[in-house]
Amino acid sequence: MDTIIGLGNAGCNIVDKFAQFPQYLTYKLDVGLKRTPTTFPLKEHEKFEDYEEKLPSLKTFFKDVSGDILFVVAGAGKVSSASLQILQYLKKCNINILYIQPELSLLNQSQSQLEKLVYNVFQEYSRSGVFERMYLVSNEEVAQIVGDVSVKNYNDKINEMVVSTIHMINVYKNNKSVNDTFCPYPVGARITTIGMSDLEKNEDKLFFSLDNVSDIVYYYTYNKDKLESDFELMSKIKKAVSMKKEDGVRVTYGIFETDYEQDYVYCMNHSSVIQK
Repeated sequence: MDTIIGLGNAGCNIVDKFAQFPQYLTYKLDVGLKRTPTTFPLKEHEKFEDYEEKLPSLKTFFKDVSGDILFVVAGAGKVSSASLQILQYLKKCNINILYIQPELSLLNQSQSQLEKLVYNVFQEYSRSGVFERMYLVSNEEVAQIVGDVSVKNYNDKINEMVVSTIHMINVYKNNKSVNDTFCPYPVGARITTIGMSDLEKNEDKLFFSLDNVSDIVYYYTYNKDKLESDFELMSKIKKAVSMKKEDGVRVTYGIFETDYEQDYVYCMNHSSVIQK
């Protein structure tokens, strides 16, 4: 994913986190932004449907965007209703969606209705192959993983965890493994969530509670010393993977060498079933 495009406040905040990495080009669209080559101000509307119906042309704004993109949006914001109209200008690209689900119990009735609409439409488009993949992230689930943080840093810490996890998975997808069992996903398994895993506890902390998982993928990352000196590591990984296998669930993994002192294990869960 070379280009990250954020829509709305939540999407733009996550794009700002991606901007720290030189691998990505970033674009933002929201009410109140200053017009620049990579930011597009939207007019504020009372009705959420007006964001779609009165969307100005983005042909010039997106003229240099091509290849793989990650479109980041949260479903409860009014501007999210313009998502499909915006993505019409990116049809030539390989589109992935990062959908940030807000804390549903805090939404009012109109926000809840809009969130359900955007959430379901994106899944249908992804499942049918219009979009390459839809990544589901629940703010509520990530907050539980992050733990206690101050009110001021609450959203910032959630966004940091989401972005750093996606970024590191991207890094390892493009690096050569020391050992792996990777294979292509089923064509229809386009609904995805990500997370972290603890090898010792054999515990996954996922960013969304995904139902009907068909494939689980692990990225085990260790420094050179551990890969050379820990003679039990391979058997631990194989045991952990075998324990995750259930009827109809395929589990694959890759082991990667890093320069970090701390060990990290990232995971991805895939499903071909629309999430309710």
